[in-house]
Amino acid sequence: MKLQKNILVFSTDKQYFFSTVILIVLITILYNIQNTIGYQAVSLILLLIIFLLPLFNFERGPIILSAIISALAWDYYFIPPHFTMAVANIYDVITLCMFFMVALTNGVLTARLKVQRNEMIEKERKYSALYKFVKDLSEAKNLDDIIRKSIMQIQNIFGFKSVVFLPEDKDKLQKNHHKASNFSPDEMEWLAAETAFKQKSEAGKGTDSLGGAEALYFPMILGRSIIYVLGVKIEDGYKLSLREKEFLRSFIEEVIPFIEKVLN
Repeated sequence: MKLQKNILVFSTDKQYFFSTVILIVLITILYNIQNTIGYQAVSLILLLIIFLLPLFNFERGPIILSAIISALAWDYYFIPPHFTMAVANIYDVITLCMFFMVALTNGVLTARLKVQRNEMIEKERKYSALYKFVKDLSEAKNLDDIIRKSIMQIQNIFGFKSVVFLPEDKDKLQKNHHKASNFSPDEMEWLAAETAFKQKSEAGKGTDSLGGAEALYFPMILGRSIIYVLGVKIEDGYKLSLREKEFLRSFIEEVIPFIEKVLN
């Protein structure tokens, strides 16, 4: 169990357990008072419970299971004659169908809300990370400081190691990587970085240019000049999603204004 924005969020296995226990306790209570409230009122109470489950972040599976348990229990223990699955009244048949319609509707809505909630959390995480990164860069005093902070933040936020190659002249990169780099590239990595440098476009892992490299290389372009090439090492077996790549790209692009600031 974890605390997320002041709401208790249970794992799916625990949701199955708690929803089943809640229904068993409730059905037991309702069974003992059904003569007072009537079996139709019992169905409304059970439907209300199914309606309320999404408010407590129960997922689609536990909601549908709750509907099945409620429908079967109401049919067997509450609809006359008791302890049979026979249903003669059309009203009761419609009510039984309602259990599943409500469960399916709640399940779909819950799934959509979960996706939206996850997207909002992801956006907040990205904005928070970008804000911290920009704030950190605003304190940079020179290019070396920017490179060091960029490498450190990429490690902290994405968990990726990075390497930086500076230009030797306008047509070639230095073979020695920057001292702040936290992974040691081989000849293949330098060739991928130089390709990014010459083509002024991304090269390396996941691209059509030396895709066998361990890292994805980004040329840091200011005006018509490439200030340096940043390589982000993607671990074997890990594939960047389009969304992750876009975030990484936008994260790296935030560096450009600060490079311009310290160089002018």
